[in-house]
Amino acid sequence: MPSQRTHPLIDAERQKIARRYRNNNLRLSIGSLIVSAVLLAVILLLDLSKGFVGLLSGTIGTRPLLIAVYFSALYFVFSFLTLPFGYAEGYVIEHKYGFSTQNRRAWFMDWLKSFLVTYVIGLLVFEVIYLLIPLAPTLWWLWLSAIMIGFSVILTNVFPVVILPLFYRSSPIQNDEVNKEITQLSSRAGVDVQGVYSIDLSSKTTKANAAVVGLGNTKRILIGDTLLSKYELNEVLSAVAHEIVHYSEHHMWWLILWQSLTTLLMFYIFYRIQPVVYAWFGFVSAADVAAFPVFAIIFFAISYVFRPVGAGLSRYYERRADSGALELTGDTLAFVHLIAKFCNEQLSIAFPNRFIEWYKYSHPSPGKRIEFAERWRKK
Repeated sequence: MPSQRTHPLIDAERQKIARRYRNNNLRLSIGSLIVSAVLLAVILLLDLSKGFVGLLSGTIGTRPLLIAVYFSALYFVFSFLTLPFGYAEGYVIEHKYGFSTQNRRAWFMDWLKSFLVTYVIGLLVFEVIYLLIPLAPTLWWLWLSAIMIGFSVILTNVFPVVILPLFYRSSPIQNDEVNKEITQLSSRAGVDVQGVYSIDLSSKTTKANAAVVGLGNTKRILIGDTLLSKYELNEVLSAVAHEIVHYSEHHMWWLILWQSLTTLLMFYIFYRIQPVVYAWFGFVSAADVAAFPVFAIIFFAISYVFRPVGAGLSRYYERRADSGALELTGDTLAFVHLIAKFCNEQLSIAFPNRFIEWYKYSHPSPGKRIEFAERWRKK
């Protein structure tokens, strides 16, 4: 049942379209999930995984190579079976609602780059899992958690300089007025922002955004060129102030800390329950590569249970950044108009179902952010 709450700046007709947009994407996500689940079930019930590993064991002499070949085969099958859903969601739906600025060739090139980047990262993780478990049968969950945490920190650090340039071009902002205002905001926040860059979101979408990315020497604020071109300066500064607060309060590090603790707990729970679940499917050890479909089922089930934890933590820091941005700019009206524009133009649902927001939203809903700003103004 759609929420009856509204706000004068929220376009009611656009909200109807937003719900259709959300439902279209939701159906595709569910379809992709069903295909993946059915494939895992077929692989397990027909003993295809055991048979494939048995075949590889007879022809491949080293465990690292066997692990790589197994992962590659599974990754390619899953990727190409779910490609139609990704194409429909990322290209067809985005064009239908007037967001995508890419042609088919550009979209497929991005898909291919994402496919290859994910393959390399996934292969490294897969190798670590199945080489580590036999080496530490009782403490692999602890060592694996530590390695995954370290890997997450490294990936976050290199993302702006290695991965992001594969998909977007970025450059220091050339607008003197914008630079002057950002410098003043940074000074008021007591931070020295080393890099504020414009990123060419317009090469792929009409949507606007800003973000803090990287860690340490790669940490920077990114502002979409769509935000700079379509929004008023005071609205842009509200968005930048939000990111400056993330920057100054080290929210990225805090989120990594909480995610690290969550990862440790998830792997420990996995370790405790895996003997029973593996036995249901006829496997003896988590070190058995053929049992990976069981590993995937358990881990994704635990991830879905823990999802509200990560979402809640993210919303907490987003709320802090909203509050800090209002303190920095003192411009409630600009902030409210920014969020309302985001909501109307990008077809966000202003007041979603409370359970859905609690379970999965990384940011407070647009309606709640507007209401928060208006309450802040009255203090």
